[in-house]
Amino acid sequence: MKTAQIFIVVLMFFIVLTLAVSAADAAPVKTTHKIKLGDAQINVNIYENAGASVTFFAPHHNEQIGLNLAKDYVNRNGGRLIEIESTDERGRPQRYVKFTFGGKNYSIDPNRIYTDNGRSCSVAPEINETVKNFSDKVLKLILDADGKNLRPNERFIVAVHNNTDVSAKAEKAQSADLTAVSFIKAQSTKNITHGAFEAQADGVFLSNTETDEDNFIFLSTPAHIGYFAEKGFNVVVQKPAVKLQSKQCTIDDGSLSVFAAQTAIPYICLEADGVSGYARQSRMFEAIYALVQAEQKQIESSNVAARK
Repeated sequence: MKTAQIFIVVLMFFIVLTLAVSAADAAPVKTTHKIKLGDAQINVNIYENAGASVTFFAPHHNEQIGLNLAKDYVNRNGGRLIEIESTDERGRPQRYVKFTFGGKNYSIDPNRIYTDNGRSCSVAPEINETVKNFSDKVLKLILDADGKNLRPNERFIVAVHNNTDVSAKAEKAQSADLTAVSFIKAQSTKNITHGAFEAQADGVFLSNTETDEDNFIFLSTPAHIGYFAEKGFNVVVQKPAVKLQSKQCTIDDGSLSVFAAQTAIPYICLEADGVSGYARQSRMFEAIYALVQAEQKQIESSNVAARK
C-alpha cells in the first residue's frame, strides 16, 4: 500500500510539474529592440506567443487600456504585440517620443512618421532622415523583414488605440475630436454632424447598438466592413490608396493606416474610449481572433484544394 501511495504522489508531482512547464511555455516571450532616434535609444518591445497568426501594434504608450488588453489577449490566445515605449521625466507613459538631435530637443508622434508626406507635415526637415530610419526599422518589426509585406500566414495588421472622451469636451471642441462621427462628410441637412477627419474616409457605418461614438473599427479596405458591422461596431472605411496620394496633411498624415493602404497591406484599427472603453475594446479583440481563425481555415481549405 505504501508503495502504491508513493507512486501516486510521485505521479501527481510530475503531472503538476508538466502543467507548470506547459504554462511557462505558453507565456509570451518579450524581446526589446533598442532603435536609434537622434541621440536616444528607443525601446520597442515585442511580446510574442504561439497560437495565432496576428500582429498588434500600439504606437502610443499613454493609451494604456488598449495596450494592456493587447498584452492580455496575446498572453491568452497567442500572436504578437509591438509596443513603442515612451515615458516622461517621472516615468509616466506619454504619447510623444522625445529625443535630442544636434543639441536640440524634439518630439514626434510615432503614428505620423510612415510616409514621406506625413513626415513633411509634422517633422522638422533637419530630423527627417533620422526619423525615417527609425520608422523603417519599426516597420521591419511590425511586418516581414523587408518592412513592406505581411509576415507569413498573416492576413492583416491590427493597430490598437484609445481616444479622449468626446462627451467630456466643450461643444466647440467635439467636432475636432477623433470619433466615428468625425469621419462623416458634411451633408445638406444640419441633422447630420460631421468632423475634422472626413478627408480620410470613404464611408462610415454607425451602429444603433453602439452607445459611444468614441468606439469604432477603422479599416484600410471595405473587405471586412460587413463582418464588424454585423457585430454591432461602428466602422470607418479609409479612402483607397489612389485617393490618399495627396500633399494635404489631412489626407496623408503619415499614419500607419495610410502607409498600409499605399503598400496594399490590409489594416484594422481598434479604437476605443480611453476612459470607459475597456469592455467594448475587449469585444473588438475577440472579434479579431474569431476573424483570424476564420481566415486561417480559408487558407487551409485553399491549400487542400490546391493539392487535389
